[in-house]
Amino acid sequence: MNPFDWAAHNDYAWLAAGVCLMLLEAVGITGVGLIFSGLGAVIVGTAIQFGWVQNGAYVLQCIIFFIATSAWSFLLWKPLQKFRSGKRAAGYRNIVGDTAYAGSNGISRKNGGEATWSGTIMKAELAANTVTDKVEGGSQVEIVDVKGATLIVKPKE
Repeated sequence: MNPFDWAAHNDYAWLAAGVCLMLLEAVGITGVGLIFSGLGAVIVGTAIQFGWVQNGAYVLQCIIFFIATSAWSFLLWKPLQKFRSGKRAAGYRNIVGDTAYAGSNGISRKNGGEATWSGTIMKAELAANTVTDKVEGGSQVEIVDVKGATLIVKPKE
């Protein structure tokens, strides 16, 4: 038997495809669910290795692949989304209390504006409890909250 004959070693093809799909998810193509397909392919490759599925039963292998991929996505979708959003939300909260600078046009209660924080220009709004209706451009402001990609600021005292 030739070790490079992929038809004879269908299990290796499934395992290699599974690892490649999971690596693609890990290094850059996130959000498309390649991790679920990778896990499904590993399941098929493992089932062939243990003799639970015959090497030449291609239709059965595809059926198992689709069932396993669906099962993994059903089981892991919500926990992974919660993990990703929790990590993102916590990452922005660490800037509350930091100093930013109002953009050149200032920040008004009516129209908002821009602020520069750590070299990054971001949308900014005045906090609801701010006494003033406008902060002049270049003024220091304190970040009191973050909503999405918008800084909620008040004039620095």
